[in-house]
Amino acid sequence: MNHSVTKGWTLLLVLLVFSAATVFFVPSSDKMMSSSDAPLSEKKLYVDMAQSVLRINDNVNTEIFDLPKFFILPMDLSPAPKPDPSRFTEDSYEDDTIKVKCWRERIEFKNKTVTANFADVVIAHPSQLRTAFAGGSYGTSKRTHASKMAEANNAVIAINADFYNCRTDGLIIRQGTLYRKKPFGIDTLFIDSQGDFSIVRDYYAINTEYFVKNEIYQTIVFGPVLVDNGKAIKKLEGFNSITCAPRGYNPRTAIGQIGKLHYLLCTVDGRSDVSIGVTTNELADIMAEKNCRIAYNLDGGQSSTMIFNNKLYNVVSDGGERWMSDILYFATSVPESEWNGEFGSMR
Repeated sequence: MNHSVTKGWTLLLVLLVFSAATVFFVPSSDKMMSSSDAPLSEKKLYVDMAQSVLRINDNVNTEIFDLPKFFILPMDLSPAPKPDPSRFTEDSYEDDTIKVKCWRERIEFKNKTVTANFADVVIAHPSQLRTAFAGGSYGTSKRTHASKMAEANNAVIAINADFYNCRTDGLIIRQGTLYRKKPFGIDTLFIDSQGDFSIVRDYYAINTEYFVKNEIYQTIVFGPVLVDNGKAIKKLEGFNSITCAPRGYNPRTAIGQIGKLHYLLCTVDGRSDVSIGVTTNELADIMAEKNCRIAYNLDGGQSSTMIFNNKLYNVVSDGGERWMSDILYFATSVPESEWNGEFGSMR
């Protein structure tokens, strides 16, 4: 075999090796590149985003912006990275992995006007949608203020969850761990490993192992369902839910999904002369009008709490924050070491 033929075969072999390496080491548009020599919780992983996500502006419309890279947070109960204090304004936070815009509205109904508090949230990765327990672990008898849990877990924005330890029933999954599997006929909010919402009755989810097949990372057990497929769901009573006095005017908390990794939080102030509160049907209308595809009612009354930058953003009823068991929060995934680097600023 002459020298030119040998050289040609060598070049072909190099190209084949390079092509194989590309398949394994270059992420496709719908896959993340991970390390084989360390678990996610022990290593920072950079992943190029194939597509843009949605930008929030003052009118809660959307434009396109780039999130070039992001970090993946461990799916456990450890606190998230601290948010960069310099990136907070009075009503917003923004870095390369999260954008939060908060605002208040006076909403008119036929017989009243109420104050609603909103937070529009876009994240770069599903691991930034997180839950936390009072005392840092499940099953504890400890209860504390939502603001304390938010601060302990470095939340950018947080709301109360479902007060799980007020009950012994329910399908409770938090941060990917199954803690309780005792159904009692509740339409449950499921949040999967992609950050997408679905509503499934707990009996069905347990009997079909829905929560295993669909890689469910979080469940919230309260209800009722407020919006499904973009339409407000209205009921005369709070069937298949835990909520009390669904037709009463009360403070309320809701979470909704607008699009991919795009969410809306809402608390409605209540039990005051300024804002009496809303029914669950009225809350359904509010969330549907804000373009939620799915929305779910969380614990309400004095539990209704929104924390932004470690401060109360809403007016809590009945004399101040309630001691409760859990929160749902959104976090940055930029570590403090990168605050002044590429990952701390939008391009």
